[in-house]
Amino acid sequence: MNARPWLFAIACFVTGTASAWGPHGHQVVAEVAARELTPAARAEVERLLGDRASNAMREASTWADEIRGEERWRHTGSWHYLNFQRGDCSYSAKQNCRGGNCVVGAIEREARILADRKASKAQRANALRFVIHFVGDVHQPLHAGFGHDRGGNDVQVRHGREGGNLHGFWDQDIIRAYRPRLAVMPHVDDLLAAAGPEGDWHWQAKAPVAWAEASCAIVQQPDFYPERGRIGPDYVQRFAPLVDEQLEAAGHRLADTLNQILGVPR
Repeated sequence: MNARPWLFAIACFVTGTASAWGPHGHQVVAEVAARELTPAARAEVERLLGDRASNAMREASTWADEIRGEERWRHTGSWHYLNFQRGDCSYSAKQNCRGGNCVVGAIEREARILADRKASKAQRANALRFVIHFVGDVHQPLHAGFGHDRGGNDVQVRHGREGGNLHGFWDQDIIRAYRPRLAVMPHVDDLLAAAGPEGDWHWQAKAPVAWAEASCAIVQQPDFYPERGRIGPDYVQRFAPLVDEQLEAAGHRLADTLNQILGVPR
């Protein structure tokens, strides 16, 4: 891992509904991607979403969370995550994503709709919003965790004076713990100014499977589940660089996905 300046803080947290990375993290992913769009992809994003790519993508990045409580969109709840079998990070559509109702299936399906120039503008715009969000989701390790503890939702933890569950802590509180009060744009500036993680950023048919399996492997790292459920500064310090690497990787991969799907001029 590359060294970066870290700010550590012991903060209280209250766990809410699962929304990988929370608004801040999703907007970081979207902003990284927006800065790397080709001119053709940028023009299509702006045509579909009706605003400058940077603004539109940051706003779109949380849409999938905002609408899933509505009756029309309630069926999308399972699209935000997948559950692996305990100790096995090998993806099987039959076992881990029945009917395509998981984050991998959702990315694959919505990417196909986005690429379909015969689909309506509204259909493609929603598909774009889903892709932006779900690429972020699949890079939050516990959105590709194990079913036996519901991706860490059943693992109770304490950080500071407040309690919650491990999934909620990883969704957004870990970012608050090591980058308190840091806005989205400076966060992205920091990520892109440093020598970031190396990896395969290229979109291909099976890329979402690889992303999910890599996230699951993080959950298997030693001490990912904090001892006795206590999260202290050592835990935050250990995993903070990995969180930023996942956010940056998600941004690069989202950019390449959109560049390949939307990068052919109309």
